[in-house]
Amino acid sequence: MAANKDTILSWLADLSAAVITDADDLAETSDRIVAAADLGADAFAPEALDIMRVIAESVTSPTGFDMIIIPDTISSGDTFDAMAVLVSLGLSVAGGRVNWQSRPQARKARTRISSAGDAGLAVASAMGGDGADLYSWLSSIVEVACRLVSDLAANAVPIVRVQTGISLPSTVLAYQLYGDAARAVDLVDIAGSATPLVMPTAFDALAS
Repeated sequence: MAANKDTILSWLADLSAAVITDADDLAETSDRIVAAADLGADAFAPEALDIMRVIAESVTSPTGFDMIIIPDTISSGDTFDAMAVLVSLGLSVAGGRVNWQSRPQARKARTRISSAGDAGLAVASAMGGDGADLYSWLSSIVEVACRLVSDLAANAVPIVRVQTGISLPSTVLAYQLYGDAARAVDLVDIAGSATPLVMPTAFDALAS
């Protein structure tokens, strides 16, 4: 596929800067991205996949997981297809590294991994015999990732609906619900509240 290397490498560079927190790992990954620009097509593909693996292994939060996405500016063509394969790998590797706070979060992640996997495998399948090894390899990774995140979802905390009748600060609610005011940040995140000082009178929260 005649994918645009510069576009892919720029995307990987932005993603690595946003996700990788270790300075040495980021420097090494940045050097690899620069060097990849001079690689031929045969060498570029596996190098791009390995760079994505390194980035995905640095994901530790749902926010980092959500960053692994094809840019809106790319909607079709060989570059989109190449990114679809990279995203399917990235999400599969990252999914099992996140400490999903709730069952719905983990289940949503599993669905996204599965959908991205289907997209990546469709690209490999369309390559015919040239994509056979890629298809087999990627299929195994996606399958294991979906199974792992399913296990995480089964062990994650369920969500409950909280109704207070009056608006209260998140710290007060966190203490009332969990006996720990420090969990107010988690409470705000799950509830999706933009005003932690005055929470909604009805919101979703972790059961424990």
